[in-house]
Amino acid sequence: MELRTVVERHEGRLTPADRRLVRELLTYPAEAAFLSTTRLAARTGVHQTTAVRLAKKLGFSGYPALRAQLQAELLRRSTPSDPAERVRRRLSHTPEGAVLETLIDTEVDALRRVRDHVSQAHLDAVARVLIDARRLFLYAHGNATTLVELMDRRLRRSGFDTVDLRAQGRTLAERVLTLGRGDAVVLFAFRAAPPGYVPLVRYAGQVGARTVLVSDLIGTMIRPRPDVALVAPRGGEGEFQTLTVPMLICNALILTIAKLDDGRSMTALDRLGHIAAWFEEGGDGRGRKPAESRLGRRRT
Repeated sequence: MELRTVVERHEGRLTPADRRLVRELLTYPAEAAFLSTTRLAARTGVHQTTAVRLAKKLGFSGYPALRAQLQAELLRRSTPSDPAERVRRRLSHTPEGAVLETLIDTEVDALRRVRDHVSQAHLDAVARVLIDARRLFLYAHGNATTLVELMDRRLRRSGFDTVDLRAQGRTLAERVLTLGRGDAVVLFAFRAAPPGYVPLVRYAGQVGARTVLVSDLIGTMIRPRPDVALVAPRGGEGEFQTLTVPMLICNALILTIAKLDDGRSMTALDRLGHIAAWFEEGGDGRGRKPAESRLGRRRT
């Protein structure tokens, strides 16, 4: 039974505060499905205990159970298998001649709402996992491979040892052959768990590597669970969605790493500038080593 139906069956028992919560849950499900009782209460102007009482009044064991129900409903509606159907849904909400304007509005709105789901404390925790790792293995499938390319390049420029896992089957197995204790695996999963997610997370657990997930709606329900996750909705459920939100999270993560890694990133970027100048000179540094060549010409 869907949450809306459950609410309708208990309508006569709902207080004005209950109705404010219900209105938020049913009007903005993609956001409310990920909010804590504290944040939901703040958005609706009620006490957080009201959310707990509402959940029990509707027959749930507690607010987490109610939220899980809402998340499951969102997931069912947000994962049509036909890509054409997702585009049709987006276009059905787009006025004639206003594709660019509508897209900008929806993207900006999605970006503004990221702070409701990802805090700086979350970013700090994930950044420390990556900073402490011996090597970073990056995995994605489909459109999300763009994010692996972004993170792989930026992490290498910041002095991190990375391994690109954009592969499947035996090739993926070969690339994780040296994965072990002290390493970390960063995975991207949107709409559904990609083919290599389950075996990769399980194998990482067996060899003592930590796992980090960047995801959308699926992130709170995906199994097996990663060690840490950064999860934020990417816009209207069941529609065409771009990678703007996770790209923002990736960029914020890179900057957070640079802030917390005691100068490791900046030292590597400085060295990159020196080496780039050396190569631009064709290796003719007039007797200087690459690190000493053309100090003023940094490429960051």
